[in-house]
Amino acid sequence: MADALNRLGVPRGKRLAITANQVSRWERGVTYPSALYRQLLAEHFGVSVQTLGLTRQRITPDQAVSTGVDSAGSVIHQGSDETVHPQVEANRDEWRAVRRKLNGHRVPLAREAARLYGSEPRLGDTGLITAPGWLPPAPIELSEFGIAFSPASPPPLVTGTEDAAAPVRPLISPDRRHQRYSLALRDVEQPQLFENRLAWHLTGVDWLRTDRALTFTEGTYFGGVDVSEALAHEMAASHITGDGSRILPASWRNLAFRRLVGDPFASDHRPVVPSSVDTLTLRVDPDGVTFVLHHRAAGKVAMAGGTLHIMPAGVFQPSSVLPAAQANDFDLWRNIVREYSEEFLGNAEHGGEGAPADYRAEPLASLVEAYQAGGVRVFCLGVALDALTLWGEILTVAVFDGPTYDRLFADMVTFNAEGTVVTTGRLKPTSALPFTRHTIDEITSGGQLAPAAAGCIRLAWEHRRTILDRG
Repeated sequence: MADALNRLGVPRGKRLAITANQVSRWERGVTYPSALYRQLLAEHFGVSVQTLGLTRQRITPDQAVSTGVDSAGSVIHQGSDETVHPQVEANRDEWRAVRRKLNGHRVPLAREAARLYGSEPRLGDTGLITAPGWLPPAPIELSEFGIAFSPASPPPLVTGTEDAAAPVRPLISPDRRHQRYSLALRDVEQPQLFENRLAWHLTGVDWLRTDRALTFTEGTYFGGVDVSEALAHEMAASHITGDGSRILPASWRNLAFRRLVGDPFASDHRPVVPSSVDTLTLRVDPDGVTFVLHHRAAGKVAMAGGTLHIMPAGVFQPSSVLPAAQANDFDLWRNIVREYSEEFLGNAEHGGEGAPADYRAEPLASLVEAYQAGGVRVFCLGVALDALTLWGEILTVAVFDGPTYDRLFADMVTFNAEGTVVTTGRLKPTSALPFTRHTIDEITSGGQLAPAAAGCIRLAWEHRRTILDRG
């Protein structure tokens, strides 16, 4: 691509901040710029999108012999338009339609999926399921327990590449499907934020062991998507009516891949997929307690799109692939700190390819200092799975005193890379929602609250005296 830009006569000083790794991935067809990003690149360089190129084209298996392709069968051709076999295009349209229905019904579909596992594991009607012992009797401050890394964990027996998952993966050619769901998302309908990253998989929960209450092993984000979104897609295809108007009662019929996964809590069969750290943020002062919500845009995120979520929330993963980051970032609070920087303050995400996060630099440093000074206390409420995706959710709550919150988030954004901060009030819009039973009931009844958010809010309200007590 660099050579192409040279041929276009684009001055080096006017180039966008694109890493060499990104350029290499585009050239090799591992990823490609989204349509929006191609447009931005073309505008920045003062050329047409067609001249810029960087579009993808499907090729037949015999063409693949003489053309460089990736494992998904896709290739980047500069200056070429995408051509797709009619059968493949029809299948892709159907696949996109199911994705739209999925993102429009994630919350009720998760609640229905929870019923597949009986009443015992269900966390109320939140759409979460949890194993015995995964929820501690009372919230535990992060400083009171440790987490551990286990490099010797066995690989998962179910990866999403099995024949049982084939129906939820769209066609590449009339006789061939995408190998993985993540590759299908990338090639057919890529969210704006969709990069494969190292991620820590949760493999054990034991609140009786304060030295290693949570145990993790190494994995990847796409490895989680391959299983989780395939499960969700399968559920949407079989449990949402054709017109998308209603959800059918939970049934194991037509859920071949979910049956293959089996018991979601059997860690010897399939370690929990990459986990998110979901944090309910409470601001406390003499006038009361408030919290914030985030509307996650379906076109921007692969997981929990189209839902209302607490903020911040993000996959538990290091800030960089460099070994220093993997050592420094294996910490729940540091993961939360980076998410505050991204979601509350609108700063760029640590995309994994650059330098590790520097917790001595702003704005991370102020958050770390506030935590150490007691201006914010963070509790873990427990661990659960989203019943629709079987994605791991580490449920936490951060309690800020008013002055600390106002100082740290004086420049809080109204929208960020993942969606929009929810506001209320016509005359004087505010993002501060009262943490009251009335507000919680109203939000929960709306049918858009993500399962992890519903679980966090439910547990935080149940244990509000513990988490709001300053001792």
